[in-house]
Amino acid sequence: MAIEQILDLEQLEVNIYRGGVYNPESGFLSRTFGGHIAGQALVSAVRTVDPKYQVHSLHGYFLRPGDGTKSAVYLVDRPRDGSSFCTRRVTAVQNGEVIFSMGASFQTAQDGIEHQDQMPAAVSPDDLDDSSSSGSPFGNGGIAQFAEWDIRRVPRELVTALPGKASQQQVWFKHRDPLPDDPLLHICALAYMSDITLLGSAQVTHPEDRPHLAIASLDHAMWFMRPFRADEWLLYDQNSPSAGGGRAFTQGNLFNQRGDMVAAVVQEGLTRYKRGSVPPAR
Repeated sequence: MAIEQILDLEQLEVNIYRGGVYNPESGFLSRTFGGHIAGQALVSAVRTVDPKYQVHSLHGYFLRPGDGTKSAVYLVDRPRDGSSFCTRRVTAVQNGEVIFSMGASFQTAQDGIEHQDQMPAAVSPDDLDDSSSSGSPFGNGGIAQFAEWDIRRVPRELVTALPGKASQQQVWFKHRDPLPDDPLLHICALAYMSDITLLGSAQVTHPEDRPHLAIASLDHAMWFMRPFRADEWLLYDQNSPSAGGGRAFTQGNLFNQRGDMVAAVVQEGLTRYKRGSVPPAR
């Protein structure tokens, strides 16, 4: 399904929107992909905001697994509309239960100090195999839901290891076809894709444990810093500073090929052993 279709919502009433259903045979079976709900939630918030504001951050919690065979309804609250900032709260509901809760903040264009970390060294995406020919980066035979995205994971042995980092991963991705010149579409598309592979950064140093783990996103936060296009290559530089107690903390910075840091993501996810599973002997 095209990203424009995924992010296109039906307005049911003032501050109430309904999203479309994605293909339940996409590889997540009947469970909704977290980025699908987060992306649609952000669209619902954007629909209630004056165009003079641009989204600069979102903070969300995945409260229950979504049903991929049913649409979600998004209820938008408007806590604040100020001269420089405005805030929205979004609640995603299925079957009468809240599955996702999100706050989003918007800001008018303003000037201030500027700096950023240098883009880390990374193998060029042109030197990596196209995901359509090399297979799914998820290692499960492919997920049809992401066929419109070219996702190229940098092999672990080619990622420059930084001293003191517990677990690192790098992924390039872009939308295969050109997207409309709508900055908000590109932002919402990135919110959709930001849930991809991030929890994997906590698992790259535990390959023998992967089959025994129950994996799910618990919360998700994003900051949007500079203009970008989702149909141009973005480097998702990821790491996991800590894992324990059945949860993993992960973070990622996103850069375009010019080296601009365009967004940052932080996520905590479930990484506990499955009930009845016997973890590998140490």
